[in-house]
Amino acid sequence: MRNANACFLLVMAAMALLAAPAAAQVISVEPLSFDFGDMKQQQTKIGIVTVTNNGAGLLRIQDVHADCGCTVPTLAKNTLAPGESTQIEITFNSKKFNGTVIKAVNITSNDPNNSVVDIIIKANVHTSLIIDPVNQRVGFSRSLEGQVFTKNVTFTAVDLPQLEIQASKTRKNLFQVKTINGHEGDPQVSLLQITVPADMVPGRHRDHVRVKTNIEDMPTVDIEMQAWISQTLVASPEQVSFRYKKSFMQSIRISPFDKGTEYKVTGAEIDLPEISVEVMETLSNQETKIILTGKPIANTDPRAVKTKGHIKGTLIIHTNLADTPTIRIPVTYMVRL
Repeated sequence: MRNANACFLLVMAAMALLAAPAAAQVISVEPLSFDFGDMKQQQTKIGIVTVTNNGAGLLRIQDVHADCGCTVPTLAKNTLAPGESTQIEITFNSKKFNGTVIKAVNITSNDPNNSVVDIIIKANVHTSLIIDPVNQRVGFSRSLEGQVFTKNVTFTAVDLPQLEIQASKTRKNLFQVKTINGHEGDPQVSLLQITVPADMVPGRHRDHVRVKTNIEDMPTVDIEMQAWISQTLVASPEQVSFRYKKSFMQSIRISPFDKGTEYKVTGAEIDLPEISVEVMETLSNQETKIILTGKPIANTDPRAVKTKGHIKGTLIIHTNLADTPTIRIPVTYMVRL
């Protein structure tokens, strides 16, 4: 009899709990996934998610973010009263993906039992032309002036039986390019060879080449490239800007690109008389410092008035190396008028 009474009380208690309203906020998300199906590259699709507060407390959506820049969630409202709903618009761009793509959007809220909800985004991206590297950018490591390097960009046709690409020169004509169709006897594979020529001058260089193809939906492809060419001696920093400073103090480090190079800085001067230059050899054949000190000219100075406060000059460093007799460093500062 006692067991029967106990069971009856437990059942009644459970029913009371089920009948009672939730004491806290409860997040509900619908749907929890999107399958955008077949997509082409650089195509955009949008999905709408509804978020509802099924609890008795105030629901605060603290964060909504995607795990990839290709997916952008936009939340309409971040605070929901009991029973209230809002929407999240999810914009997915297939970019340069190829094949099955799975991404996620995370919703973080103050739901005590379900603080993070994941929405899964899926798509099957198809491209008629596979490009390697996928980001269509070619970067060369920092190298010494006069050295020659070559890298390849591979183009593979997916549907077309024979691929043809053409490219004559880069936009700035800084790099050399060559196309090879039917690479290794495969008519669906072509190469774009990009070469850093021996006569590329020191500095950081960016360029791009437009490649023409016989692919109907991708008639042209732009490939970006960059290289960093150094002289035998390297200056760090490569330029100096003091902005709006009351006084100037800057050291420039001169060191060889290749360890073991014997050199000597024989002098230095600057065409800004308000800045003094000091040459300090800190480590023989390893490091020399050029120290710049000074103060800006007055805002009433004719030079400041003429240049609207933008003062430009050049630091020239002299060395005993035949291939790097001088190093030129741009120096600028601003004067408040």
